[in-house]
Amino acid sequence: MSPSTTATHLDDLPAPPRPGEADAFDEVLAGLPAPPRARRRVLGVLLTAIPVAALFLAGQFRDDARYAMAPSVALDLGDGRSADLASVGPDRLVTVRATPSMAGAVTYSRLLWPGEHLVFPVAAREGAPLYVQVSEDGARAMARGEFTGRLTQFGSSGGRYAGVGAYLRGTLGAPVQGTTWLLVDGATPRRNVWAPVLASLLLAMALSDLALLRRLFRRE
Repeated sequence: MSPSTTATHLDDLPAPPRPGEADAFDEVLAGLPAPPRARRRVLGVLLTAIPVAALFLAGQFRDDARYAMAPSVALDLGDGRSADLASVGPDRLVTVRATPSMAGAVTYSRLLWPGEHLVFPVAAREGAPLYVQVSEDGARAMARGEFTGRLTQFGSSGGRYAGVGAYLRGTLGAPVQGTTWLLVDGATPRRNVWAPVLASLLLAMALSDLALLRRLFRRE
């Protein structure tokens, strides 16, 4: 016995309700199963994790974004042995004349920042210690004893220099803390123009995901 087929014509469909009248109760649609809640919960977890991660990463670049908007004219601090760094503050382009103390120097490299970097303390420094980082293109600065770059701290800049600071403290016994000053030679504000752009993209991503998350919970 062949299965019977029921054809549905346009004339059999109910007409839409008139303006102001309630829609007819559709028993077929009411009998459909509700969408799975597990899938919605997984989507909610993902939409929550993405903005949290984006906001965390944007926070890591806040020092870089602030330095990108700093004045491009270097502030001359004079002799590095007695320069008052606290009055200047971090994330400024400065010039310091100093003599390297190679006894406490260390060379390191980072995966995302190719090349080798030499970090050394300023010799005969009075007061809070000052370290200088020179990259491979800083041979001229070493020769003339004058360094121009970003004044920061080992614990700032998203923790980018925290590893070398921990090595100096743990291995060499140097008095390096998170607030110890570090001058990154050759780092100008122009080289950090990527930071505000990247931070803005991360914030936009976080806001868009939060908007989707709000719409998802409003449908519950």
